[in-house]
Amino acid sequence: MADTLRSDVGTHYQIINGKLYREQNCMFPARCSGVEHFILQVIDRRDVEMVVNVWDYPQVPGWVQPILPVRSFSKTANYHDIMYPAWMFWEGGPAETFVFILPDHFLCYSQTLCLRSAAQWPWKRNESRGFFRGSRTSPERDPLVLLSREAPDLVDAEYTKNQPPAQEIPLVEHCQYKYLFNFRGVAASFRLRHLFLCGSLVFHVGREWMEFFYPQLLPWVHYIPVKQDLSDLR
Repeated sequence: MADTLRSDVGTHYQIINGKLYREQNCMFPARCSGVEHFILQVIDRRDVEMVVNVWDYPQVPGWVQPILPVRSFSKTANYHDIMYPAWMFWEGGPAETFVFILPDHFLCYSQTLCLRSAAQWPWKRNESRGFFRGSRTSPERDPLVLLSREAPDLVDAEYTKNQPPAQEIPLVEHCQYKYLFNFRGVAASFRLRHLFLCGSLVFHVGREWMEFFYPQLLPWVHYIPVKQDLSDLR
C-alpha cells in the first residue's frame, strides 16, 4: 500500500473500527461522495485500506512494477486496475441530486427515471432508427456521425460539444428509439447500463474498454457487437 500511496494514483480510504476515513484531497468531490455513499452501506467492523481512482482513465498500466492495487471505474486488458462500479452506477446517493442540476445527458442516471421512460416508450411505439448523442471524446464515434449525414433515415447521430453543436437530448428521451449505440469515450462511456434500461436494442461498438460488469454480458444475447470502424454495420 505504501507504493500505491506514493504513486498518487487515486484517493486513499481507510475503514477502521467500523468508521470510514478519506484523505482530504479528492479531484472530483462529487464522485468521492458517490463512492462513499455506497461504501457506508456495506461497512462492517473489519479494517480495510484501499485506493480508489475517481478519474475516468485507469492508472496501473501493465508495465508498472510492483502492481498497484487500485480500484478504477474502467480499463482495458493492458491495465491491472481492479474494476469497481462507477460512482453513478447504482441508484441513490449524490447522483440522485445531480439528476436535476447536471447537463442534460446526465438525466438518466436515476434508474427510476430510465425505467419510467422505457415504460412510456414500448418497443412498438419506438422510432425505427438508430440514435446517438454525445461529445467527440473518441474519434471512434466519427463513422456513425458520418453515416447519419449520408443516411439520416437510418440513424440520427450528432455531436453535442463540437461545431456546430447539436442540441442536448436527455438520456431519458433516447428510450424512444429502437436502436441505441454505445461507444467508448475517454475510457468506457459509462452509459451502457442506462441504455439497457431503455429496453432498446443496443449496438455496442468495440471491445477494448470494459466496466466491471462487461464480462457477464454475452454478444448477440445482451447486445449487438459492432466493429470500431462500423464496417460490419453498413
